[in-house]
Amino acid sequence: MLSLFYLPSISDSGSARLRRLTVWLAVLFALVFYGGFSRQLFLLSALGTVFLYVVLTQAWNILGGYGGYLNFGMVTFFGVGAYTSAVLFQYFELSPFLTAPVAGLASAVLGVLIGIPTLRIRGAYFALVTMIITFAVQTLVLDLPVTQGALGVYLQPLRLSPLAVERLFYFLFLGCAFLVTVLVYAIENSNFGWALIAIREDEDAAEIIGVRTVEVKWIANGIAAFIAGVVGGLYAQRIMYIEPSGTFAFDISLNVVLMAVIGGAGTWQGPLIGAPLVLLVADMLRITVTSEVNRAIFSVVVILIALFIPGGVMGVWTRWRHGRKPKPMETPF
Repeated sequence: MLSLFYLPSISDSGSARLRRLTVWLAVLFALVFYGGFSRQLFLLSALGTVFLYVVLTQAWNILGGYGGYLNFGMVTFFGVGAYTSAVLFQYFELSPFLTAPVAGLASAVLGVLIGIPTLRIRGAYFALVTMIITFAVQTLVLDLPVTQGALGVYLQPLRLSPLAVERLFYFLFLGCAFLVTVLVYAIENSNFGWALIAIREDEDAAEIIGVRTVEVKWIANGIAAFIAGVVGGLYAQRIMYIEPSGTFAFDISLNVVLMAVIGGAGTWQGPLIGAPLVLLVADMLRITVTSEVNRAIFSVVVILIALFIPGGVMGVWTRWRHGRKPKPMETPF
């Protein structure tokens, strides 16, 4: 188990990695400072949404980025988490702040159950199945009496000022984004992460060398589902009302995939870049074009990235950085 959390030492990473880590920590401290002193409701809310999507994209990144399994069903686990917290509040008056881990556990169980049959198929078939499962779960929630169908579930507002509420969720989602990013970084530098990368590169070859590919994929899907469920439970309290069409909106899954691909899937930095970039561009397009044109533009962007910029923004940065390094014979003594 210790190998799962193996992190390379500073001496292994070098001064360049230390400088990059310093930059990321400086960004984190700046965000903490801004959240503590800003009184701009709109910006606090917008940044809170960015942090929420960072969490979801990092969760998707575990299996989708490192494992190479294109999943269009992340909203399924997010929605199940939101409904779990909402239903527990509706019938037992338990705060979503207390039941968020339970929501994550419910989503994780669903993720494992779904993964048992679906993670045995690959490629476009797996992507298609995840989409179908999302619509099936949405229909089930719409028909179940316990979820109150299309009427949805209302949650009690917090007894705080609007500014305090936005600041609370700003820091909650920022904290979740930080913790999940650390987890993804640990996975990337662990045997578990290397097993996922081996699956992505050549799953048959990974099985031959002894990687338990099916079990690794189940664990990865369970971890991702748990994370999405926890943040979904907190999201239910943030908006105070959830209903099937909005909670299980396919746009959420699509945005997550876009953020990972544009930022750089299979890297812990990719979601940190892709989430704010996609949301910023989406907000700019929303006021100029229709939602259908908006989706078409993003679809073209993803195709162009896949064809000409593999690895997204992080792929460009990595190639540029390696291109600037001196060759071994040119290294000064």
